[in-house]
Amino acid sequence: MELNVLAYCLKFGVMLVILSTVGTTPSCPSRCTCKGLGWKPNSSITIDCHGHPDIDRGQLSQQLDSLLSSNLSYGHVMRLIIKGTPLTHVPRSICRLTTLQKLHLDYNRLTRLPDNCLSNLTALSSLSAPRNAITQLQDGLFDGLDKLAKLSLSYNQISSIGLRVFNGSAMLTSLIEVNLHNNRIHTLEPWFYYVGINGQLHHESVIKLGWNNISAFANKMGWKAKCGMKTVHVRLMLNHNRLKHITDILLGWNIDILTWFCLNPQHRQSLFLSRNNLIECDCVDFSIYKLLANALVKTDTYCHMPANLVGKKVISVPLDQFICELKKHCPSGCRCVHRPANATLHVNCSNANLTALPLELPELPKSYTKYKLDFSNNRRLRYLERRPYFVHTSIMELSNCNIDSIDLELWSDLALANITQVFLDGNQLQSLPSSVAAVSLQKTKFSLRKNPWKCSCDARWMSEWLKSVRSRLINPNDITCSSPSRLKNRNIMSVSGEAFCADPASEAVKRTLLISLSSVFGVLAVLLSAGIIVYRLRVRLYSRWKFHPFDRDECLGEHLIYDVFLSCSSSDNLPHGNEIRQQLEQRGYRVCYPPRDFVAGEPIHDNIYSAVVRSKRTACFLTSQFLQRYALMHSFVYPF
Repeated sequence: MELNVLAYCLKFGVMLVILSTVGTTPSCPSRCTCKGLGWKPNSSITIDCHGHPDIDRGQLSQQLDSLLSSNLSYGHVMRLIIKGTPLTHVPRSICRLTTLQKLHLDYNRLTRLPDNCLSNLTALSSLSAPRNAITQLQDGLFDGLDKLAKLSLSYNQISSIGLRVFNGSAMLTSLIEVNLHNNRIHTLEPWFYYVGINGQLHHESVIKLGWNNISAFANKMGWKAKCGMKTVHVRLMLNHNRLKHITDILLGWNIDILTWFCLNPQHRQSLFLSRNNLIECDCVDFSIYKLLANALVKTDTYCHMPANLVGKKVISVPLDQFICELKKHCPSGCRCVHRPANATLHVNCSNANLTALPLELPELPKSYTKYKLDFSNNRRLRYLERRPYFVHTSIMELSNCNIDSIDLELWSDLALANITQVFLDGNQLQSLPSSVAAVSLQKTKFSLRKNPWKCSCDARWMSEWLKSVRSRLINPNDITCSSPSRLKNRNIMSVSGEAFCADPASEAVKRTLLISLSSVFGVLAVLLSAGIIVYRLRVRLYSRWKFHPFDRDECLGEHLIYDVFLSCSSSDNLPHGNEIRQQLEQRGYRVCYPPRDFVAGEPIHDNIYSAVVRSKRTACFLTSQFLQRYALMHSFVYPF
């Protein structure tokens, strides 16, 4: 009997428990479908309202709080899915589900995740709330969730992430997957590091930030990166953003490329930038492309700038085409381009109508970068002046200007001698200062072609000097003389030192002139000697050849009667005087002879006077008798 009573009591108790449970069984919100609800506890609950537009938001929130606060839910639910609802805030009842491991709040209208709520869910390993309208992630949101491994908040409107959401103080030591793609994030802090240190080799952490508006990187959270810190194994996916330069990441996060290598042993798989449509293919990221281009930039990433590379795959662009055009301090009419592939800054001032070299140039971006200067084809440039930037120049092009002189100072202070290549072709250089021969040119190669070199005696040193620096010359065989004409177009190095000063044509002229002068002087000497001899022997010669240099008629047209008046003493008449008269008359001369032609009875001086004025010449037969006669002397004095 007692056993029957006991059995009856037990059955009655069980029935009471069942009846009490049935009375508190939670109901599914209206117009929604639910799974996992029943008369006994269930670890997984799914509530799907299918985005029905007529659901009352307030009523739904109350129903969810009632459902999740029931004895069948609280302390039992480990997986909760609420989706397709008009909820804008997370029901507070969720904050008390401490056994919850997976929370999915997809396809709702949440605008914010609650403070002091999710951090209570210490068993949470997965949180998903995509396709909502969440605008920010505030500090402390996930603090203490050391079991949280996956966080998915894609397709929201998140534009702000608190500085402490993911940092070390949040203690998110299991978090290895963060999905924030398709949001509105503009600036990114380096919180990737605290997620990355949770990753492992061959099982990296993954951070998905694609399809945002990320274009800036900052470090307001004060992350100090250095080699020796815990390394990361992470895949940071930044595809489809608005990045212009990878360098912006490093600069924004205060980290250099070497430190990045230290912290990222798998750096070739750490950063993904595919399909960023604003990538500028210039020199800013050159060093990164050189080291990591194949890993960082996938084949579907294209250049957005500059114009000549638009539409080209970044990975296909040769390294020497990653250049930057500089505007600051670039001379007017010139183009200044930094080319990191060969560590040069090109300053192209060719045909820029320069009258003098620019006073300043753009600053060199790196200490090892050198200027490559092109000042060619400036016909108004006549003088080469020293500039401070010469010492940082590797190539200087000065061809086809009108430079006619180079100061010794430019050579002696090694301004030109330290430049790797100097081109001075096609200028107006005629000579160089001889002191240049003392300057060492072992560091430079230079070209001096097509200049009007004057190969004069003063320039004879150039031949030997050019031979001594032949190995430093560009096209040495084209350095030719322009003058004198005898050396025109001859290579200066082929001309001997003597040939600079000795002119064969001039020497021939000199020899010819010397021979001519010698001949002339010889003839003159012979003539002079002959003249002296003739003069000394004139009487004998006149007598022998019967020639007198003055035997010519000087009185033509005066109608004189006699050719000669032969004056002689009467004592000399015979035989000498008369014989002379006869010889003269036999030769056709008309002779006035006193013994025959003087008028008798007239005074002797009248006869003499008349004979003199009527004769072309007067010849005196001087003898001792002629001189002794006083009458003859008297006859000479009277007419005068």
